[in-house]
Parts: sequence; structure tokens; C-alpha cells
Amino acid sequence: MPFSESVADAPSAVEAGYALSTRNVRIYLAYRVLTLAIIDRAIFVIFLMHKGFDAYQIGILQGVFFLANIVTEVPAGMFGDAFGRKRSVLLGLVAYCAYALGVIASDGFVPFVCLYALLGVALALVYGSDTALLYDSLVVDGRVAHFNRVQLRANALGLISGAFAVLAGGLLQKVSWNAVYAAYFAIYAAALGAWCLAIEPPEASAELSAGRKDVTKELFAFIRGHWRSVALPILGFTVFAACTTPFFTFSQALFKENGFSVEHITWFFFAAQMLIGFVYLVMQRTMSFLGFYPVVLASTLLTAIVLAAMFFNVAAVDFTGFFLVMIINPIVTVVANEYFNKRLPSRIRASFLSLIGLCMSLTIAVMYFLYSYLAQYLAIYKVMASTSLIAACACAIFVVARCVDTKEQA
Repeated sequence: MPFSESVADAPSAVEAGYALSTRNVRIYLAYRVLTLAIIDRAIFVIFLMHKGFDAYQIGILQGVFFLANIVTEVPAGMFGDAFGRKRSVLLGLVAYCAYALGVIASDGFVPFVCLYALLGVALALVYGSDTALLYDSLVVDGRVAHFNRVQLRANALGLISGAFAVLAGGLLQKVSWNAVYAAYFAIYAAALGAWCLAIEPPEASAELSAGRKDVTKELFAFIRGHWRSVALPILGFTVFAACTTPFFTFSQALFKENGFSVEHITWFFFAAQMLIGFVYLVMQRTMSFLGFYPVVLASTLLTAIVLAAMFFNVAAVDFTGFFLVMIINPIVTVVANEYFNKRLPSRIRASFLSLIGLCMSLTIAVMYFLYSYLAQYLAIYKVMASTSLIAACACAIFVVARCVDTKEQA
């Protein structure tokens, strides 16, 4: 090809990369706005209580969800790397839709065990593959530095939409529980339609055709070569997630036990999600000043203090703790996402993020079973207060990880 022709073609390649990344960013924003509009977020525990399940059975259902996620997390990530991140997310969204229909049609504990297992598979299929596709799209356009900004904007918009979805869930519950899950189905069906318009980045497509059987080998080779720089941060992040995730679930039961109505509880979650959305919007401008270790160390320490204070069962402390943990958790997630994505080659990105998801699911499943066991003997607020020890462990792990990282850089 003559030099003049290659120069002439260059702008079109740049424009094509910009068009692809812009399209996928817009689709990702729409996808997050829809999938974060979790209409049963503030009331699904109350729904399970309505179905006749006690705290022990609810804990078992959550444990089944995370165990199913554990079993399928890494295979799902490898599926995304080998056959396409877009395809993996599409299958996950189909599974979410099937879950909603199953909830409407099912009754009894055993069917719900199966539905929560399906929900775990759905999460495995979308987790990692969605952000991997976004990251690779920005790589094509040379805008990797915008990854955090896009994620923060998507999460901010999604949490605001989620806040209104929480209110809608409370209103629909007055009509019927089936109306709540019919709306759940409609939201995920819309997300499925939006994601169908996404385009697999060309580099990722080329890698798929180059060799699908090498993903496992490359993944474990990367882990062997970089385990010190990633193992401790992953452990700290997963232990922190194990502390905070059950907190969100059982806070509904805490409010219910304190005599609050479904309507009041939905307003609490609405206010919390609106506040988180505002925090995300502020973080878009301050993200460049936030380092991984300062954020995670401060967050885990503050969470440990807040949870320990809940032992006194003072309403003001419980509310303050609820809002603080609701804000802290997504901030840590965004900062951790950037930290891990920067260290991962594109070829194994979805697989490695799924491996992190596997570790998270394993620790969270253990915590749910622990919650359900302790809930048989202790009041909910005492169970929550006891998890401050887990947050303190996460903080200690990050301290050690920071020391190791400092020594390696020296």
C-alpha cells in the first residue's frame, strides 16, 4: 500500500475507533441505568418473609445464590474471554429475565432455592464481562483514562434510577408482589435490548479467533507472575465485600423488626441511593486525587467503627451506619475496579475479574451462612455489630498489602 493511501486511511481508523467506543459507552450507560434500577432492592427480604421464610431460610437462599455464583464465576469469565463479552452478558440478562418470571410463577422453598441458583449464574455471566467490554472499547480509542469517569457516571445515573425504582417497588407492592416482579422482568428485558446493540471491540474479536483454548493457560501464567501485587488486595477487597453485602440484606430485617413499614423502608433506600448517586457525581471530578490504598484503608477502618457502634442498638447510630456503609461500599468498588483493570492484559481481563468475583462470592456465601446461623441465637443488630471484626480484618490485610507494595516499589 502506498504511503499516501495509508495516511489517508488513518483518520478513518481513528474515527471508527471513536465511533465504536462512543457507541459502547452510551450502551453501557443505558445498561447500568437499567440494571441498577433494582426494583425489589429494599423489599426482597420482606417479600421472602411474606412467602413464609424465616431469617435462617433467607440466609440459606442467599448462600445458595453465592454458591451457584462461585461454581460458575470463573467458567463464565472464560466463556466471555473465549466467545465474546457481549454474548456472555446477553446470556446473563436472559437468566435475570427467567428469574423474574420464575418468582412470579413459583411458591415454596425448593423452587426458590433453584431460582436463587439461577440468579447466581446470571451474575456470573455479566460480572467482569460488562466492564471488560467497556475497558477494551476505550483502549481502541486511546481513552483508557476515561474508564473511571465513565464508570462513575454510569453508577451515578444508575443509582439515581435505582432510587426511583426502589420507590416504584414500594408502590407496586401495594398493588401486588407479582406487579413488582413483572416490572423487574420489564427492566431487564429493556437492558437486554440495549446490550444487543453493543459491538465487540476489534482487538477482542481478533483475539477470540486467534485461539480460544489458551485463555486458561494465560490466566494462570499471569497469576504466577503477579500474585504478590494482586493476591493481598483481592483478599482485602473480598473480605470487605463479605462484611458489607449481607449488611444491606439484613438491614431490611433490622428496620422491619424496629417497626417500620415497607413504605418507610423504601424511602430509606431511596434516600441512600440518591446520596450515593450524588457522591459518584462528585467523585468524577475528584477521582484523579484518590489513591487505591488511602481509600480502602480509610473505608475499612470507618466501616469497622460504624458496625461496632451498632451493638448499642441506638436508632440514630443504626441510621448513620446504614447510610455510611451504603456510601462507602460503591466507592471502594469503583477504586478497586480501576486498580485491577490497569494491571490486567485484555486477553484475560474478563476471566481474571471473574476470578475476583469467585473470591467475593465464596467469602460472601460464608458470611451469609454465618449470618443465618447467628440470627437463630442473637438479635439482628448484634449480628451486624459482630461483623465489625471482619471489617477490621480487611483493614489489616490492606495494611499488609500496602507494606508489601511499598517494598516492591523500593
